[in-house]
Amino acid sequence: MNDERNFVVERKTGHAFCVLRLIPYVAGFLFFILFSYSASQVFAQKQALTGPGNPDSMLVDDQQAEILYNKAIDWYDGDHFDSAIQAFNKALQLKPDFLKALYNRGFIRYKLEDYPGALEDFNKAIEISPTARAYFGRGLTRYALGAKEEALEDYNSAIALEPNNPKAFYYRGGIHYENGEYELAVDDYTRAIMLKNDFAYVYNDRGSAYQKLNHPEKALNDYYKATLLNPALYFAFNDLGGIKMQLGDYEGAVADFTASVKVNPNYYIAFNNRGMARFFLEDYEASIEDFSKALEINDKYLPALNNRGNAKYKLKNYAGAVIDYDAVIGQDPNSADTFLNRGISKEMLRDKGGACADWQKAADLGSEMAKEYLGSCKK
Repeated sequence: MNDERNFVVERKTGHAFCVLRLIPYVAGFLFFILFSYSASQVFAQKQALTGPGNPDSMLVDDQQAEILYNKAIDWYDGDHFDSAIQAFNKALQLKPDFLKALYNRGFIRYKLEDYPGALEDFNKAIEISPTARAYFGRGLTRYALGAKEEALEDYNSAIALEPNNPKAFYYRGGIHYENGEYELAVDDYTRAIMLKNDFAYVYNDRGSAYQKLNHPEKALNDYYKATLLNPALYFAFNDLGGIKMQLGDYEGAVADFTASVKVNPNYYIAFNNRGMARFFLEDYEASIEDFSKALEINDKYLPALNNRGNAKYKLKNYAGAVIDYDAVIGQDPNSADTFLNRGISKEMLRDKGGACADWQKAADLGSEMAKEYLGSCKK
């Protein structure tokens, strides 16, 4: 879902291209609520179970299952997930058709990434009673298992049974986004917002869909709304800065990227993007600091390494630029842009042979610009 493309330094004239990292949090967070049985619920069930045709042993088993169920909820609330599952297991041994125990155990298994176990629970729950909650849980699980189209069917079923559930629209919209169906994604995100107008994640993701549809102003409004609703969404500040950079508001972009890293000081993508905004403001020293900070956090993040080379080039530190490009190529020998950039720097170092060799490699990898530069190698 992210558009990541290295920008290319200009040889003598021209314009650079920026990397926009838009981070839609599709399927990015999970909602589920575990409910305890109240004393009145247990009493009502006891009254029903003590009627004609219900043996005392069934009553005892069901009551014990409910006690274990509530104990599982207590374990879950204390983040003791393994103990919660054990309590659900015992409750289901006593009462195999205990619907709430099934889908709540399924959600915990999902949280623990035991997707086959979660799928088993949700399948059983749907077999007993096809509820929206069970279809939603199975949709999450199928998506995690890579069965995206089956997950979409489950979200459809959840929506049909519970059309006022914003979560189902949100996650279905995420699948539409991944499928490149951005109009459908916008429709689902909009439905989710209509049902829950303070749903910050949905505003962020609808902004990403609008960006894909080339509606930057709508995207900007949605990202801004997401940051207002939840100032802790560091990725929303990053996305807002990306749109501002696309619109040429580099100073505004710097402010948003700064807000992003203030919330999450380890968010190297925002450091990289702030470095790019500063690059376009011609503050090359500051941009190098940002690219270096991104690499300090994640030394495998090649866009920052390439971009730092570009900034060094602008400061006429051609040898330093070559060192950074060498490091990129060492990890990604198929980066046409980096070969092109390194060739440009070598040309400035009067290494014509090295420059032509790099441009030839870039051209072989598909760079049309490199083919133009190769013309000078024949002179």
